[in-house]
Amino acid sequence: MKLVADRVMVDAAEAFGDFGDLSLVDGRSLAPSDLADCDVLLVRSVTRVNHALLADSPVRFVGTATAGTDHIDLDYLAARGIAFAAAPGCNARAVGEYVLACVLALHPARALDGLRCGIIGLGHAGSAAARLLAAAGVSCIACDPPRAAVEGEQGFVTLAAALDADIVSLHVPLRDDGPWPTRHLLGAPELDRMRPGALLINAARGGVVDETALHTALTAGRLRAVLDCWMNEPAVAPALLTRAEVATPHIAGHAREARARGTWQLRDALAAYLARVQPAALAGYPPAPTLELGGQRGWAAVRAAVRHCVDPLAQSAIFRAETARHGSAVFDRLRAQFGERREFAAQPVALPQGDPDTARLLQRFDFPVLTI
Repeated sequence: MKLVADRVMVDAAEAFGDFGDLSLVDGRSLAPSDLADCDVLLVRSVTRVNHALLADSPVRFVGTATAGTDHIDLDYLAARGIAFAAAPGCNARAVGEYVLACVLALHPARALDGLRCGIIGLGHAGSAAARLLAAAGVSCIACDPPRAAVEGEQGFVTLAAALDADIVSLHVPLRDDGPWPTRHLLGAPELDRMRPGALLINAARGGVVDETALHTALTAGRLRAVLDCWMNEPAVAPALLTRAEVATPHIAGHAREARARGTWQLRDALAAYLARVQPAALAGYPPAPTLELGGQRGWAAVRAAVRHCVDPLAQSAIFRAETARHGSAVFDRLRAQFGERREFAAQPVALPQGDPDTARLLQRFDFPVLTI
């Protein structure tokens, strides 16, 4: 069996090497010629998988080590009888941690208890963001029409109600059709409906927000924005790169544990497709070196621990400076660099004995606490 995988897929050799002949390629420049004798194609979000890529190939299984699938032409795969698997929820925790880090970074001098966040899309990532924000004292409401209609769940609010919040965080897939399309879900009318000074966080997909309308709102000083996703990645709109308070190269869900989780979910799916006995996956990576917080206590300790794992202001500064020098060529390089961050549960924190209140606060966000 011949397998082709994106070379930046974490643990690809360990997860798929025993299935057959594995070739690692550049996922962004993958061409039909790379798939001439390929049975299994394993990608990430940078590869468009469609008729143009697969028409003359023998590929019979496509997997993406991502939660999102808008880069995959699912109708084409179904029509060709090509099996497909994704990795839903693999990066949910990392996305939630990124959202929390951004909110903490942009509200450095105030408690979060009085803030209200509208979560648009309460799937895996939206739910993780809501849980972490709630743990920090933010009051969260959620808008999710598919869940409200299809699953009949209660407690969801309208889009207009979700937009009437101090923070609006987007966690929807990018869809052009169906009963709930999301392309340009937030256009000029929706952005105008947001509270003056509200913070918009897009950790979903670039096309969910009308970038022209958003630029107008940011230029007028009506809104603040955290932008992790862009319409034409790896190219980004220079004006938005300048105007956004946080601008990062699609890294919200790009923690080491999240990327590995996606790979191993795909291995499970491929093994099931082949009716193959699945050996145990890797136990995981060793914990990160212990973080010592010195004399910091309470919420100052939480903020320091979060910033140690993911520092969106520092990453924004690097992204802006490197893009100014080298253009879109830096996008994938910085994405890989920033993707080495660790999730909170993998980051031990050392505290002096006799500080149980700070320990409980840190444990609320899943940091392992060691006493010294």
